Amino acid sequence: MKECRALSNQHLNSSRYEKRDKKRKTNIVLNTLIGIVLVLIFVIGSQLILGANQSEKTAKYNEQPDIQVASEENKAEEENPDTDKEENQKENSDKNTEDGSEEAKQEDTDEDMDQKEETESEVEDSFDEATITEGDPESGIAETIESSGWEPIGTSQSEPHSANYTKGSQDWNEMTKALSYATGIPESDMIIWYLGNNGGPNDAAGTISPKDQSVKYKVYITWVENEGWMPTKIEKLQ
Repeated sequence: MKECRALSNQHLNSSRYEKRDKKRKTNIVLNTLIGIVLVLIFVIGSQLILGANQSEKTAKYNEQPDIQVASEENKAEEENPDTDKEENQKENSDKNTEDGSEEAKQEDTDEDMDQKEETESEVEDSFDEATITEGDPESGIAETIESSGWEPIGTSQSEPHSANYTKGSQDWNEMTKALSYATGIPESDMIIWYLGNNGGPNDAAGTISPKDQSVKYKVYITWVENEGWMPTKIEKLQ
């Protein structure tokens, strides 16, 4: 009997131990699974949170590109103030140069107009006492102009006089003065197309015009002893 009870108790204790051991293993497995699940939840949650923050930052950056660009431009301007100053000075200098050129051109134009008006006035004055005859249309002469009021221009040359048609010579300069005196065209505004002998030792003729070439004259002059060259006739050419 005692042996049977002892065996029965031993079997009972063994069964209890097996149950406790099985329960312990089950708890370990469950705890392990719970730990794995918690780790997965933590990892996934962290990724979701980080992804949301990154998306928010990207959205904010994309919403304000103009501000960023403007900020970079302002920074560049602050870093390069001398460059902007030099560009502004260059623009102002170019503008002043253009304005100066325009003013110079306008002044030249005004001077040309004044010179032209002065020449025309002097020509008209020189013909006030002259006799003007219409020329033959086929002759190339528009008008013939003669005046009894013309006088010798004076001379620094001595007699006997010998005509000298070398440009720049004393005789050439006095002949040029006589052409200006007859027509009223200033020597500074005169173009001499021709100046030479007119058939006699004391006779010469010159073809001249003002620099604007608005009119052309052929002027006849003769030498007066000890008094210089004197105009005798002017032909206004067509």
